[in-house]
Amino acid sequence: MTFGFFELFSSALAGFYALIPSYGLAIILLTVAVRVLLLPLSIKQTRSMREMQRIQPEIKRIQAKYKGNRQKMNEEMMALYKEHSVNPFGGCLPLLMQFPVLIGLFYVVREPLRYMGYAAVERGDQIVGWAKSGEVSGILAKVQTSSLAEGLDSAGKSLNQFLGMRLDCSAGGIISPPEQAAHLLQESCPQGIAAALPYLVLVALMGFTTYYQQKQMQASRGPGANDAMTQQMQMMGKIMPVMLMFFAYTFPLGVVLYWLTTNVWTIGQQRLVLAAAPVEPPPVGKKAKTAQGDGKTGALPQAAATNNKGKKSGAHTGNGARSGATAPKSRPSNKKKRRR
Repeated sequence: MTFGFFELFSSALAGFYALIPSYGLAIILLTVAVRVLLLPLSIKQTRSMREMQRIQPEIKRIQAKYKGNRQKMNEEMMALYKEHSVNPFGGCLPLLMQFPVLIGLFYVVREPLRYMGYAAVERGDQIVGWAKSGEVSGILAKVQTSSLAEGLDSAGKSLNQFLGMRLDCSAGGIISPPEQAAHLLQESCPQGIAAALPYLVLVALMGFTTYYQQKQMQASRGPGANDAMTQQMQMMGKIMPVMLMFFAYTFPLGVVLYWLTTNVWTIGQQRLVLAAAPVEPPPVGKKAKTAQGDGKTGALPQAAATNNKGKKSGAHTGNGARSGATAPKSRPSNKKKRRR
């Protein structure tokens, strides 16, 4: 047997279980370890999001200027993103990097002994037991003799207990158990809707925390943000919670526990990081003042300058009223011309 991708997760679980002899807490510690590894990426994502929010006025100016030319608008937007080192689609990267861990943990929790140096003992289509394989070496040999592997082999039902639930059982499997269980541990899962209620609560909590996490990211971008990244986050915020709850309904509870812990960690992390990196106001310089005054034609600043000059000249002469009264003197001549 070789040490592969799934064996990496089984080894991590065995190591954490050796520190704290609780399978559920071992999964939580694995979650924290993954989040710590992804922390630099999450911080970079938050900084990019903050910079995106800071350049929103410039983004809106480009959208208004090239409203009828979508190709030119996209070119200008890409140039702006490059100038400020912003990735408008970077918000999905930490989420996408969770899926390999999710898949790995799914298979390890579903059949943990398969990836701990054990071989399945099958009877027809059913797994009736596990036996240690003699073709293991290195790290996998240590995992094979770990307390987690031996506990799963001898007392898998009790070891999978966590908070009164079974980590190897799913809500869907409890409500609608298969006619022939394909896995030995799944045969002893509870049955019925009442027994599935705690599992359904955790699935609902996972969906809610996923939704709240997405809303937290959207709210941090401000109410005026309407760029590609914001639209992407809004779409993900609607689709992801429903999709994950659909999958979590059939996931082993250990995987649901992992994802729920990930969401809680991410919500707390985002709150701290966003508070430590407040949004800087956009720079207000000569260009900004000119843009505010010029509008489309740039006539407003010239008119204001002319009025200011007129006010200054009137103030210096002190005869503002008399000089202003000279203009109506031409009116009598106009009336005489009209009478003639």
